[in-house]
Amino acid sequence: MQADLDLIIIGAGCAGLSLGVQLAKMGEGAPKTLLLEQRKVYENDRTWCFWGQQGNTHSDLANHQWTKLLVQSEKKKIALECSFAPYQMLASQIFYDSAHQAIGLNSLIELRMDAALLNEPEFHQGWWQFETSFGLLRAKSVVDTRPKVLSAVRGAKLWQSFFGYEIECEQAIFDPTTATLMDFYKANSEFVGFNYVLPQSEKRALIEFTVFAKRPYIQDDLVSRLDESVARYLDGKNFTILRKEFGLIPMGLHTGNDIVNATRTHSTYVHAGLTAGAARPATGYAFQRIQEWAVQCANSFSKSGLPINHAKDSFLLRKMDDVFLNVIRNNPELGPGLFLDLFTKVDGRKLVRFLSDRGRLLDYLAIVKALPAAPFLKDVFSFSSNQ
Repeated sequence: MQADLDLIIIGAGCAGLSLGVQLAKMGEGAPKTLLLEQRKVYENDRTWCFWGQQGNTHSDLANHQWTKLLVQSEKKKIALECSFAPYQMLASQIFYDSAHQAIGLNSLIELRMDAALLNEPEFHQGWWQFETSFGLLRAKSVVDTRPKVLSAVRGAKLWQSFFGYEIECEQAIFDPTTATLMDFYKANSEFVGFNYVLPQSEKRALIEFTVFAKRPYIQDDLVSRLDESVARYLDGKNFTILRKEFGLIPMGLHTGNDIVNATRTHSTYVHAGLTAGAARPATGYAFQRIQEWAVQCANSFSKSGLPINHAKDSFLLRKMDDVFLNVIRNNPELGPGLFLDLFTKVDGRKLVRFLSDRGRLLDYLAIVKALPAAPFLKDVFSFSSNQ
């Protein structure tokens, strides 16, 4: 049986569900939309973090927040007080449940689980046609949020790879008011590595080992260093692993279909999500950027009947991120010192605004002033000579 739709969203992860929620808010004016998700059920499989600021979406869903952040190495320790913009954590299961409920309130928006595509969408006489495990579909527009296979992701300057355990201890160990943003692994010429510790109570925390490197690291590459870190933090105390979390984020992608290298460049077919440039190039933060895109995409559909890609960052922000990533890529041993300089020399409010895409010109200048000139000038001149 064939169904005709205004919009099909392929993939109902963070990006797909976020758009579904915004479309559902349109009430009777919403496009007739179907979200296709290959999973049979949602699980608490990941964690999103962001700074709590006015205008954020879903801050009310955060299951924990911290007003103090630590950045440290063997030689230096910096504490950032951030009560002006608490660092918030959102467990994916909370978001999935909330989105599912919101979408269910609008009969024009449907979420179909365990949905397999049997062929790639084909455009014919004004319609995108799909063959699925439950029948033939066609839609006027498509938003494709499927992550691309690693070999198809081009343009990433670095890869952020992470593996972590959410653990529960028998004894009180953690300070639930303080998160460790970066606890650096020893400097080396292969990668920038650090531990990321998010305590949710005195006995429970998510501990991750994260790597910034030229290539993606698989879970097996990270497990031994994660185990070493957990052993160091817990100092022999007994604990239970509640769940594991692994992820790969391409860093340095910008936005638009040119990043995805898609063969489909039709205005009615757009890509969204991490491998379509959703993440901030220099940090990997993506959740609030995806929410902003979802609002903009829903507004575009309301006005023109067309979806849109992720918006481009400002020229200045793109260039600053590009240069910073190039320096880290070419000199990973400098990474810990560069991040420590930022957290030591830049006012906390300016730094948080910059990291959360709300930077002002004076914030950018403070960032530039805090970093050593030599490696950045070298990269700028190297870039210029290659043009």
